[in-house]
Amino acid sequence: MSLRAFRVGVVGARSVRQGVGAHLARFVHTAGTRVVAVAGTSMATAREAAAALVGSGIDATAYDDVGAMIVAEKLDALVIASPPESHERYLALALDAGLHVLSEKPILVPDERSIADGTRLVEAFAARGLLLAVNVQWRHALGAYMQLFPDVVPRNARSFEMELSPKTTGLDMLSDALPHPLSLLDHLFPVANPGLRDIEVQFRSPRLAIVRWTHPGGAGGVSVEVRLATCVSQPRPAAFGFDGHVARREIEDPGYRIFLRSDAGPAARRVPLPDPVEAVVRRFVERVRKGPPFPADPVTRAGLVHLHELVAEAARVAPHGGGG
Repeated sequence: MSLRAFRVGVVGARSVRQGVGAHLARFVHTAGTRVVAVAGTSMATAREAAAALVGSGIDATAYDDVGAMIVAEKLDALVIASPPESHERYLALALDAGLHVLSEKPILVPDERSIADGTRLVEAFAARGLLLAVNVQWRHALGAYMQLFPDVVPRNARSFEMELSPKTTGLDMLSDALPHPLSLLDHLFPVANPGLRDIEVQFRSPRLAIVRWTHPGGAGGVSVEVRLATCVSQPRPAAFGFDGHVARREIEDPGYRIFLRSDAGPAARRVPLPDPVEAVVRRFVERVRKGPPFPADPVTRAGLVHLHELVAEAARVAPHGGGG
């Protein structure tokens, strides 16, 4: 696909809920494509989103209807950065129109239908020769992590821990944040038959949850603990590590420079981390340009199963008020 032909529309570029839509639009643009349109819940919000992108060199037409945008703009790809409850509809529209898709996570709201419906969507995109990618970025931090801890081999790890700070609360925290550790672990430890063991969810409050499980991959399974603490202000804390070697994310402004830092040892050490979200976008653009085949992603399919398992257990044990 030539650069001239690669036309992209963005749903949710105003970034009210999660704050990623505008970043995805800019990263798609700087990757060399043409962001030609944005869609919002109303014409006013769509125009607001389009106006905010002008300073990044993006001249996008505003729409209040995603279907109309797809037809009018003759798109090649759709970026879905709208709330999760809207994803299924927009994915179906993109599939019918033959568009490649980069979707914000989770791909579908985890419920009793999400595994079967999500799997059908993943396989349907592959069958039509279309790329379906999900914005789960932490696997792209592995290179920097291994620079920070050169003696650690993540694929040989027996334990994994992560701290994340979603804007949401209660059960919504899990749907919002858990795709990140799941995608990283399912990438490192692929399994033929997805399924987690020893799931334990503790809500210390609606704003703090501890989630533990055993991932079946690796030599004997990987013990996992994820701490979720609501935080609405930027930059939101994040950290991850294998076998007790924890890297904490640091963000410096101006310039939005990202680092991974370790406080272990006699002195703090840190290494630069190229923006992993931008890495997701660049990978998406590169794969579309390369062309088919676009096989169904086993990490995405495993993630559907694993997220459903974790959220189902959380819903079972959540105290009154545990919902988001």
